[in-house]
Amino acid sequence: MPEGHLLHHHARRHRAELVGAAEVTSPQGRFDAERVQGRLVDVDVHGKHLFHLWDDGAVVHVHLGKRGLFLEAAPPAAEPRPQVRMRVVGPRLVCDLIAPMVCELTDAGGQSAIVQGLGPDPLRPDADREAALDAIGRTSRAIGTVLLDQSVLAGVGNALRADGLNLAGIHPATPASSLEPSELEHLWDVLTDLMRRSAEDGRIPHTVYRQDRCTRCGTPVVTSDVGGRTAYHCPRHQPVR
Repeated sequence: MPEGHLLHHHARRHRAELVGAAEVTSPQGRFDAERVQGRLVDVDVHGKHLFHLWDDGAVVHVHLGKRGLFLEAAPPAAEPRPQVRMRVVGPRLVCDLIAPMVCELTDAGGQSAIVQGLGPDPLRPDADREAALDAIGRTSRAIGTVLLDQSVLAGVGNALRADGLNLAGIHPATPASSLEPSELEHLWDVLTDLMRRSAEDGRIPHTVYRQDRCTRCGTPVVTSDVGGRTAYHCPRHQPVR
């Protein structure tokens, strides 16, 4: 599933190339594009949720889900594929949205309601670091489970969980409440740095996620079930406590 770093990557691209756009359509017909009027004035993102803000007050909410993706082309673009849910034509870019879990029209109030259900997003300048660390440290659930809880920390998925915990030296099954404050602070810093670097080109530099061996030391990667998802860890860098 696309994770928060990728949504921030798309948001940067859209701010740079789509703001000022005056045309949005839904070739597939499953999005009420005709209700969007005016110009795209800003793009916001929180966790795995991306928002296109239009000057008529419309907000287009996108969640890519497991298979969603944005395809880009320089204008003038070819005719859209039949499965394109939304096409936005900007002055320098044509952007097609395909197979999202959510592509819906809302407004500022709807956007606020969505964001209120999410935890802090480490890549946002308004991220409340202390609130996130407090919430993480108060639960006895495995840290690998907590990191996937979007109401606690927004934007982290299975890949960021795996590689972030590896870089922080924490086994994914470790009870979150057993971690020292300094360890939680280090984990936040590691995740933030990993997400920031990954947002640059939309790709995570994997160390253990779907790797046979840890790319840092060559130790065979071990998999397990943590929080209902496959967890990956390096026994050398992330010993069981």
